[in-house]
Amino acid sequence: MARTRKNHGVNREESEPKLIRRADYVAAGGSLNEITRRVKSGEIVKVAPGVYAPSAIWAPAFPELKHTLRVHAQQRRLKSPTFSHYSAAGVHVFSLLGPWPDKVHVTECRESKRGGRSEGAVVRHRAPLSAEETTIVDGISVTTVPRTAYDLACQLPFTDAVAMLDSVRSRRRPLASIAELTEAFESGRNLPGRPRALKALEFSTDRSDSVQESRSRVLIHQLGFPPPQLQFSMNCDGKTYRADFWWKKYRHWGEFDGRGKYLSPRYQNGRTADQIVVAEKRREDAIRRNVDAFSRWEKRDLDDPQRLRETLTSAGLPCEGPRMLPA
Repeated sequence: MARTRKNHGVNREESEPKLIRRADYVAAGGSLNEITRRVKSGEIVKVAPGVYAPSAIWAPAFPELKHTLRVHAQQRRLKSPTFSHYSAAGVHVFSLLGPWPDKVHVTECRESKRGGRSEGAVVRHRAPLSAEETTIVDGISVTTVPRTAYDLACQLPFTDAVAMLDSVRSRRRPLASIAELTEAFESGRNLPGRPRALKALEFSTDRSDSVQESRSRVLIHQLGFPPPQLQFSMNCDGKTYRADFWWKKYRHWGEFDGRGKYLSPRYQNGRTADQIVVAEKRREDAIRRNVDAFSRWEKRDLDDPQRLRETLTSAGLPCEGPRMLPA
């Protein structure tokens, strides 16, 4: 049964009508010269051969939504496609750590004459695909969440696979249960990255609130720090606050980009920037009075692991030494 989802305020079911298809445009009385003029003026953007999107929609769109618009653009151009890998992930609204590709991905059965032949803006995968491994979302045929997660986990580096799987399992918006994922991974065909994918699933959790938190957790493990408790709640001076990471033995509070989160629209609630800064200062002071150590880091600290290591060790968290990640 087709479902309707929203992403970043754009209704997925409404994405298709907002695309401009050259053939439809000309059939309705428009001209190719008009399309060329609108592209040159920046009014519309080419998202697939013969398919365009209004710049007002394309420019502010997040990368995952841009990729999903490309899926909509290619749907009518391809013959009965089943979108998979990144493209199915976009339709299912996965969160990914790395970039979204410009090309869309489809999987075709081994009997298909075109299966496995990538061309232009389409990457074709040739693989067996049962009826139980496909579904319809917003009118688009895609691989199911468990199958999509398995296909991607076998391709992605370990950290990226963990971040993707954390988003699929998220307690806030679960797309699949650990039982469903385990069944798909254990019964999945023997791809080169399968051992790493199984390790990533084992490492994954439903208690990560962002891909950067997931990335932090993997790096904390890789650097040799003890495993933290996730999303730990503590009452501080009469108010309850939640730590992204909590090391109980050391009473060490850790959070990724805490200031950035509290400056986001989700937490503003009509407050001015000055009010938010004051509230955040009071929050941090209250937490520090109730813990023995407090660490906060940003994305740049994950880009340079030595920075995160120094942040945590300088606050007294013991480090056993580097650990190897599954290759």
